Amino acid sequence: MRILWLLALPFLLFGQVIVSIPPQKYIVDRISGGEVEVEVLLPRAASPLTYQITPKQLGAIKKARLYLTIGVPFEHTNMERIKSANPDLPATDMSRYVAKLAMGEHHDHHEGHHHRHDPHTWLSPPHLMLLSRAALQDLIRLFPQKKERFMQNYHKLIADLAALDGEIYAQELDKKFVVYHPSFGYFAAVYDLEQIPIEREGKEPSAKELAALVKAAKGARVLITEPQFPQRSALFLAKRLGLRVVTIDPLAYDIPQTLRSLAKALGRE
Repeated sequence: MRILWLLALPFLLFGQVIVSIPPQKYIVDRISGGEVEVEVLLPRAASPLTYQITPKQLGAIKKARLYLTIGVPFEHTNMERIKSANPDLPATDMSRYVAKLAMGEHHDHHEGHHHRHDPHTWLSPPHLMLLSRAALQDLIRLFPQKKERFMQNYHKLIADLAALDGEIYAQELDKKFVVYHPSFGYFAAVYDLEQIPIEREGKEPSAKELAALVKAAKGARVLITEPQFPQRSALFLAKRLGLRVVTIDPLAYDIPQTLRSLAKALGRE
């Protein structure tokens, strides 16, 4: 019994950190070395646009010591319930050091787009470095006794992300690609690519918009779909244009592997 208690001691000491999506947990796990218990609010395959937190999650929130947000829509719709469950819970924006793009700002071919910030800041290595810097700052503030260990882990993480950035940058990638949901704007911006989204603001394209998409997508070879969104329009367009369909989950835990998979899908070799 004493051994089991000792094994549980790190979590008893450090408490719980709440994050919105699995890629945030990856960053916190890397920096903390697994010594901080991390609860992810968004379940696998759930939509970050519409998700509603559960009573069980509210129980975890009551015991939490920090909530790291990242700007996904369900945070806003659930924040009142989160604050009610734990009024003293500090919530900090993990993407606060990132210069935000407008949603669809990078090569968006839809007309009349609104300037809502694109929350997908974790989908490029340079932006992941900024997210990691913010997480490091918050974790050290919460657990100052672990600063040296966290700093060591952080430096290793940054080195890995820099290597990943160089690995992707050295590849010859398609200059344009079609996506169902415009999740990959930061990736496109960093590597000077063009993402052509089918869906925007949660709406599928009209017949007129679809015709414009067909024209804009000429020369693309790949259509990226995501498991969180329907694929009817995407598959129709892929068939019409002869695009290869690749499914990428932008919310998967192992975000470096996600980015490698994306680069491989867009690779010219």
